[in-house]
Amino acid sequence: MELFVFALATLGLADSVSYMIVMPSLSFYITSLGGSQDFYGFVLAIYSFMSFCGKPILGRWSDATSFKIPYMVSISFSVFGGFLYAIAPVFTNNQTALASVALGRIFGGLGRANSALNFAYVARACEAKDRTSITVLLGGVQMIGMAIAPLFSATLVNADFTFCGVHFDNLNSVG
Repeated sequence: MELFVFALATLGLADSVSYMIVMPSLSFYITSLGGSQDFYGFVLAIYSFMSFCGKPILGRWSDATSFKIPYMVSISFSVFGGFLYAIAPVFTNNQTALASVALGRIFGGLGRANSALNFAYVARACEAKDRTSITVLLGGVQMIGMAIAPLFSATLVNADFTFCGVHFDNLNSVG
């Protein structure tokens, strides 16, 4: 397996696990911060909507330059989004905490837009005879990530620690 395929598969796996590990606890997290089920619906939808909006932007950007910069920016957005999601309980004002979760999911969705770059890179960089098998591999890895995410969630059920002044529990440690 070529190194770039391994890298794309690893990032696709991480993206899928990250997406699926947040979903089961998101409603409880929003409620614990004083949010409503309507706000939960908004936060749930905004992630996918931002991913949808970000894909053509990242695609155009990668067409105009190379894949490296848009990909690294999208990964940075994902990390920053996870950070905002995780630190939301630090804010004593519920509205600020909920805004932190929403912004975290917005940045996370923009970061998740890089999934389209994986397949675009394969289309551009691989020979025609290899494209189908590599595309199937990347799609399969994403599905595996979604299937194994509950295992990672199970390891966080008893999370209860403080790091750099931020208390992490089973709700925000997934960010």
